[in-house]
Amino acid sequence: MNKAVKWLLGWAMVLFCYYSGVFLSAHFDLVLPGTLIGLFLLLGALFTFHIVEPLVSTAVAPLLKHMSVLFVPAVLGVSVYWPDIQRHGIAIVVAVVMFTAFSLGVTAKIASKLMRHRHPQGERGNQ
Repeated sequence: MNKAVKWLLGWAMVLFCYYSGVFLSAHFDLVLPGTLIGLFLLLGALFTFHIVEPLVSTAVAPLLKHMSVLFVPAVLGVSVYWPDIQRHGIAIVVAVVMFTAFSLGVTAKIASKLMRHRHPQGERGNQ
């Protein structure tokens, strides 16, 4: 398949999941934001259909290569809200550290369970 066609199909898949999530969130008045629902849709598609992964990775690779540009608005936001950040600095640091540790723990637990199914104990000893 031509690389341009792969790129277009990958972006079509990403945008389809994004707008589907936005539509579902707005249409059914869901609590979750549409972007998060779209992300879950894309994750489900990646797990379900193995043809999706190479298409999406081809499409988003240039964007991920220059990911630091996407953080410019966040850095500017820090300068705008600096007095609020100084006032609640300790709470922010505690929340960031606690939730980072929590999310890393949950991710490690899920990855461990997924890898156990992929590589049962008997097969590990043969490596």
